[in-house]
Amino acid sequence: MSSLFSPEIRQKIEHYLQRYETRRSAILPILHCIQDEYGWVKEEHVLALEEHYQLPRVQVEEVLTFYSMYRQQEPKQFRLMLCDNLVCTMMGYKEVDSAIRGHLQEYQHKGKDCPFSLEKVPCLGVCDGAPAMLINKTRHLNLDANNVVAILKNCDTLATGT
Repeated sequence: MSSLFSPEIRQKIEHYLQRYETRRSAILPILHCIQDEYGWVKEEHVLALEEHYQLPRVQVEEVLTFYSMYRQQEPKQFRLMLCDNLVCTMMGYKEVDSAIRGHLQEYQHKGKDCPFSLEKVPCLGVCDGAPAMLINKTRHLNLDANNVVAILKNCDTLATGT
C-alpha cells in the first residue's frame, strides 16, 4: 500500500472502491477525500491511485480536468472563485475581473508572493447577487470594481497581519 496516503484516506479509498459497482464510479469521492486531506490533488496522488488501486490514470485525469472543483496546484492563502456565467457577465463581471487582475499584478510588480489564486467558475448559484465571488468559503455579492478591491485589500491586511 502507498505510504503517501494516511491510514484514514486509504480506508476511505477502499470503502469507495467497494461501495461502487465500477472503480471509475469511485473516482469523484476518492478525489474529494484526497483534496479535503491535502488541499489539492498532486501528481503523486494520481500515480498512487493508478499503482495501488488500479484506477486508470487517464480516467482520474479526465475527472480532475473536467471538474473545476478539483485543484491541481497548491492553493494559496486566499482562493478566489469568480463566477463568469452570463448573468454575472451582464452585471459587470468584466470590470470586476479587470480590477482583481490589476490588484494581483501589483504583487508581481513589487516582487512579492501573491496570497491569491484566481479561478473562473461557471456558477456559484447566486445570480441574484451577480457579479459574485467566493473567497475560500465566504461569498461576496453585488461586486463592482471598487468594492472588490476593498475586499482584496482587507485580505491583504489579513495576509500580512498589518
